[in-house]
Amino acid sequence: MQSKKTIWSGLAISFLFALPFIAQAQTPYVTTEVNTILVSFNDGEAGAMVTGSGTVVADSLTVINLSPTSAPVIKTVYGSVASTLLGAPHAAIMGHHAIITNHTLRLDEDLNFKHVDSPDVGKNQLVIMDLRTLEATDNLQLDASPWLAKSVKGGNRVIIGLSNGWLVITIAADGRIIKQVYSAFDVSVMSFDISSDGTSILAGIQGRSGDWWLAKYLLGDDDNVVLDGKTTTNEFLVDAPFAPRVAPDGRTAIVLNSGGFSDGVLDNVLLVDLTENIVTDSVGQVSDGLESVAIHPSGEFAVISGLNAMPWSVTSHLAVISLVSDSPEFLYSLPIEALPEGIEFSKSGKKLFVGSTLANHISVYKVEGMMLERLPQVLPVGEGHVALGIGFDMSTVAN
Repeated sequence: MQSKKTIWSGLAISFLFALPFIAQAQTPYVTTEVNTILVSFNDGEAGAMVTGSGTVVADSLTVINLSPTSAPVIKTVYGSVASTLLGAPHAAIMGHHAIITNHTLRLDEDLNFKHVDSPDVGKNQLVIMDLRTLEATDNLQLDASPWLAKSVKGGNRVIIGLSNGWLVITIAADGRIIKQVYSAFDVSVMSFDISSDGTSILAGIQGRSGDWWLAKYLLGDDDNVVLDGKTTTNEFLVDAPFAPRVAPDGRTAIVLNSGGFSDGVLDNVLLVDLTENIVTDSVGQVSDGLESVAIHPSGEFAVISGLNAMPWSVTSHLAVISLVSDSPEFLYSLPIEALPEGIEFSKSGKKLFVGSTLANHISVYKVEGMMLERLPQVLPVGEGHVALGIGFDMSTVAN
């Protein structure tokens, strides 16, 4: 039989060996399992638009580098790029570069779009930003309004949805634009997402008469975009399809039936079979002003943000939707600071990042199953966060 002294000595040694693991588990800062970069596009005009304060600061871009072992490295650069609150809150990252779009459209008192000529608004343009140096490597001035840019996985192409069709650009390793292919359509491409194989595009479209619909497009090897057809809706109402996200399996997509606006009415979430190009289901009354959605890497659930931005609202919300069964199911909601723009899961799916426009930070959640647990730490960004992007396994710490 061991003596009590021997037993206590063994316990003490075990405790000492466990200390590094305990310390790692209790780090006072946000970590990720692999090197991760977050990019926040910030519209200095956004706060003035939402609150009516009239105070405008310079637009900015914030780059946040996260790692498994070190504290976050956060840097913000002002005045180098212009960005806007009006559009889907997804930021495009390709390798070491971010692709930032900006347009000059603003809402008038009747909630109609009009072009505004002002230094605060900027120009219709696309800027390529090196995330290591925080310097622009190229830019493209446009006649049409660019609503959203998304990178095609596994390559160097970026798709931009325009107010008059599509633009596909190819970017060199040094961040220069080396090829442009324009595909004209007499519609506005308000938002879209690309399948994981880079061939199919599901887009929220607005016609010249103001009506909205969903449509599937195909990206050719020659970079031309062709219409595959309007999405069949059957008995499901498609009102103002916005900010679609394609699931990891590439066969299904979630679409927010909100137009990205908050009007005090609870909006629906649509489920689309991308292969058959048909709306297969709808989850009713999820939240008001559905703005952004992220699908967990497992494909088992999604998290959706609701602005709830009416004048009397005191908080925005996150909603969790189960995708395990054939029919999606609304599980629960959580309160969050206004206004949640852009949601991204970490590569492992164990953390969730949510950007907030009026709070000027990114909130972080730990993910356990389908439960979200808010961490006390936040990641600060520039004034007026409007879009969030994420990239993995890159050595991109800015100089």
